[in-house]
Amino acid sequence: MNASPPTLPKPPLDRDRAKTCLWSNLACPGTGSWLAGRRVTGALQFTLATCAFLLSIAWGVWFLSEWARAGKLPMLVIYDNGGVLPPGYLKFLFIGLGSLGLFALSLVWAFITGLLICREAKRNEAR
Repeated sequence: MNASPPTLPKPPLDRDRAKTCLWSNLACPGTGSWLAGRRVTGALQFTLATCAFLLSIAWGVWFLSEWARAGKLPMLVIYDNGGVLPPGYLKFLFIGLGSLGLFALSLVWAFITGLLICREAKRNEAR
């Protein structure tokens, strides 16, 4: 005997809710997808954005510590070095650029998902 009540079908999305999901996705990738009922997609988008945020924090900590160690901005260290990257800078350059790329990927994915949610809501209104 199953003690849990039967699940009700989710109501179709209306346009206002779909727009809210789109804007939520643009503010924080994954939240609008989650609100629209696309749990796996939303969780993956949010995880990707969170990883990008953590990588950018790691790059920021390196940047500030390198600034404190050298006594000048890392860009000026490169400039004073004749445009040559000092040892160890390349890894953190890739971390910083990788974080930007990951966040851009999660944002574009969330935007496309938001547009698909709006299209689904438009189709639901036509019925």
